Amino acid sequence: MITYQFENGIPGFEHLRQFVLSEVEGELPVRLMQSAEDENIAFLIASPFFFYKDYEWDLPESVVQELNLTDEKDIEIWSVVTLSQDSSKSTINLLAPIVLNTATRRGKQHIIHDQVYSSRAPLYQA
Repeated sequence: MITYQFENGIPGFEHLRQFVLSEVEGELPVRLMQSAEDENIAFLIASPFFFYKDYEWDLPESVVQELNLTDEKDIEIWSVVTLSQDSSKSTINLLAPIVLNTATRRGKQHIIHDQVYSSRAPLYQA
């Protein structure tokens, strides 16, 4: 389990600043991101690149500076997943990825403004 500091929280949960990432058993690249301040708040996050091979966008310099990113190998990108009992209705948020600096343990949910990505993209494409 690794704790990350989100200076401005995440949208909708701005008052929560520390999140713990833990492994989830299984074959898929997923983690559980749980608030260290409110154990009732947790998100399932997954590698968006696993589900969308062509997922691509530019990380703004403001985010690079905010997270003190100095080396590309320290960047991890995750997306929040919403599961449904009907797996065909499960979604992944490609519009607001979670950007992590694994070296400094800082994170931010970055909202992509100039792209066509959806906050409710199908997790499993037909």
